[in-house]
This record gives sequence, C-alpha cells and structure tokens, in this order.
Amino acid sequence: MNTKYILAHDFGTSGDKASLFTTDGKFVGTRTTGYPSHTLPNGGVEQDPQDWWKAFCRSTKELTRDIDVRDILCVAFDGTYPNCLCVDADGNVLNNAYIWQDVRAVEECAELEAMIPRELLLCNSDGKIGANETLPKIYWMKKNRPEIFAKTAKIFPAAQDYIIYKMTGYAATEYAPAGNTTMMTPDHTDWSEELMRYVGVTRDMMPKIHKRTDIVGEIPEKYAAECGLAAGTKLIIGSGDTECSMIGAGLIHPGDAYMNGGTSAGILALVQKGDKVRCIGGLTASSGTSFSWLKNQICKAEQQEAERTGEDVYTIINREIASAPVGSNGVMFHPYLAGERDPRNNGKAQGSFVGISLTTKREDILRSVIEGIGLNIGVIMDGVRAQGLDVKSVVIVGGLGKGEITRQIFADIMNVEIRAPKYMEEAATIGGAILGGIAMGIYPDEAAALEKYLEIAVVTRPNPENVAKYARLKPIFEKIYEGLYDVYPDIYDAKKWLTGEEV
Repeated sequence: MNTKYILAHDFGTSGDKASLFTTDGKFVGTRTTGYPSHTLPNGGVEQDPQDWWKAFCRSTKELTRDIDVRDILCVAFDGTYPNCLCVDADGNVLNNAYIWQDVRAVEECAELEAMIPRELLLCNSDGKIGANETLPKIYWMKKNRPEIFAKTAKIFPAAQDYIIYKMTGYAATEYAPAGNTTMMTPDHTDWSEELMRYVGVTRDMMPKIHKRTDIVGEIPEKYAAECGLAAGTKLIIGSGDTECSMIGAGLIHPGDAYMNGGTSAGILALVQKGDKVRCIGGLTASSGTSFSWLKNQICKAEQQEAERTGEDVYTIINREIASAPVGSNGVMFHPYLAGERDPRNNGKAQGSFVGISLTTKREDILRSVIEGIGLNIGVIMDGVRAQGLDVKSVVIVGGLGKGEITRQIFADIMNVEIRAPKYMEEAATIGGAILGGIAMGIYPDEAAALEKYLEIAVVTRPNPENVAKYARLKPIFEKIYEGLYDVYPDIYDAKKWLTGEEV
C-alpha cells in the first residue's frame, strides 16, 4: 500500500514553511519560501497577500516533487494573526495586509476604549485594546483610507484565511485568530455585532468561525496545477501559529508550559481554572526579529565570514555571544523594535541599548541582545509563576532555541530547564499535521498523535551561579523600562515628523 501523507503550511512572519509528514508521524522534509514585510515609519507593517500565495505554491511544489501528490490526504494550515486584509465583493484584494506587527493604530486604541462600553471589550481579559489587533486597524483604515473601507466585503484576520478563500471562495477563520481581533463576544463564541457596530463592521464582513479540525474545502481543479496538489485534496482550517506551535511542543495538559522562540517569542502555559483549562502567559512583539535585526544591521562582518566559510551566520554570532560574560559587562538591551505586546502592552515602546561605555566590547553588544530578549520574556515567566504555576521545565521551539548559548542564557535568566525537540523549527507544522490527522480520522486526539511526533533531543539546565547574577540584573532591566516610559511617546512622534510619514 502506498505511503500516505499530511501536508502542513505555516504562514509565519518571514515566510511560508511547508512540512510533509507520513501519517505515522515520520518527518519527510520542510521547504520555506520567504516573503518581505514592508515597514513604515508610522508603525505600519504590511505584507502582500499575493506573496503568500506564491510562497504557498512554491513551497508545496519543491517539497512534493519526489512523491505522488495524490497520496497527500489533506493540507492543514496555521499562520500569523491578528491581521487586517480586506477584499471586495468580487474577491479582489484591496490592501496589503496590515500584519500582527503593525501598530500604526496605537492612537485609535484610546479613541475606541473611550467610545465602546467596557463590558463589550471584555473579549480582551483586561478590557484594553492593543494596537496590533484587528479592530483598531480597521478603525484606522476607516479614518485614513476610507476608499478601501467603503469597498470592503470581507475582512480576514489570519494569513491562511486568504489562501483558503482564494482557492474556494469560502471565507473562514478559526477561533484563535478571531479571538484576537477584539471583535468577539466576551465568551469568545461568536462575533459581537454590537461591538463591531461602533466601527461600521457587519457580521457579513467577517468570515465564518470554525473549529480547528474542520474541513473547509478542497483543492479545486482550477488551482491544482498552479499550487502543485491534486484536485480534491482536503483543506483543514487549522489554527493560529501560536496554537499549532503549542500542540507541536506538547502543550496539551494543565501544568504544561513551553517557550516560543520564534519571531514573537514568549511563554505560554496551561492551567486549570475551575472546570476550564486556560492558557496563561504571553508573547512579545519582537524577539526573534530582534536577533534577525542584529544579524542584518550589526553583524555585517559575521555575514561576510559566513559567505566566505559556508558556516551558518548564527553559529558565528552565537560563538561571539558565548565569549562575552554574563550581564554583558553592564550593557542592557530592550527589544522593543516593533513596540511591545506582552509583557508591556505598549505600542509606542522603543528599542534601546543602555550602559554602553568606552570599555564596551562588540561581543557585549551581541550578548546583550539575547539577554534583553530573555529578561523581557522573563517578565512573562514571572507573571505565569505569580498565578500559581511552579514552572520548572519548558519545551522550546523556534529559531532562538537552536543555539546552545541562547538556550543557556534563557535557562539561567528564568531558572528553568529547557528541553529542545529534535525538529525544533517544525513545531507549528507538527501541530498543523496533528490537527489535519484528527480531522481526517487518522488520530483519535492530540495526545495520541504526539507520541508519534514529539522527540526531545537536548536538555539545558540552569547554572545556579548565573541564575543569581541575572536575579540581580532583573530589577535594573525594569527600572530602565520605567525610566524611559514617558520618553517613548516623544520618540514615537519624533520618528513620524522626522520621516514626514503621513499618519
């Protein structure tokens, strides 16, 4: 009998990752196709959804060239959110997607909070609106791009929603992306028509909300050749990238915790609250992105060395980071390069290096970036522990977990054992494959599927001496944020008038 496969697509911030698995959990391979983000001085961050589609087609074709695509049972999705992508009544794209990193609507948040009754905003646990969420982005569009809003027939909060819509004409999303739009009822069971009315959005403009194992269509003959899949292949809605990463990292039972080490790194954990299991913790706005920024803007010499030797550039950078002492000789980095979600909820926060002196070395600067990411995520970890969960061990997934030195720094800052899976960067696609397998009746549940997919390869334990040093540095890290808090809005505004960017 022919081997059968599940294909999973992860639409991340920097590209689409396609992973292929056999139905018994064997990893076959991964292909990633990158796409650009367009960053604007006003806090906007946009992506062209046509780039998503091209990436979907290219990744699929490259990954499946050696198999019979008729043996692929389904395609399952996950992707970034909350976004704002609008299409007209004919399905034509009206705007570049305002992706989750987009915080141009930071001032609109205050307007909306003053306008909308607090009881309706309890779809967010604190009753506050973050600039990255879909609702303020729509409101910004209505005020600043009214010609787009006037033509809008559908609004999509997740990247994969558009891919499914393009192929099927069916507007669908899943509960996790929908729940981060600030457009749902407080119990997160449905769109809140009363809330959406304040910005002129109707129920018809929003996609139908599905469970993550729902089959929402199939590959049509029209697009089969273009995307490289057999007509009739089932399409599984999946979930958000965070939720699929959680599944792929084994976060399924109360007490489980994991560290997302990707673009939007952070700590998430499951706790039992009465008769419900709740997810606590949070994700930052720019962690993996801060490391990428360091590589692209500061580490030109390391890039040249990588080109000359063929060695991975991050391996070279990590070697230099390891040569610097704990605490980076007093240099501290705050990774707010795209504002901040958790642990600050401050769209106007700005990145900074503090503590640089004539004795500062290059390796101090490099290490301070990883320590700053870790200290910031450590604030989230402290919040998780304050809610009564004694976290002693986490599974780490994503690029930040690949380096031995980065794992050690995170373990020491948070005083936690870090376990790295064999396929660390495939956590989201593993989660998607598991959901696809459940949807197709291959696996009874997530726990049974994880036994086939999850394998821990490396364990990193905290160094008590380093733990003590970081414990003394944590209050200083907090004081720097508090000291700059009132300055961040001035810098935010200065950037707008310095660039002449229209707001």
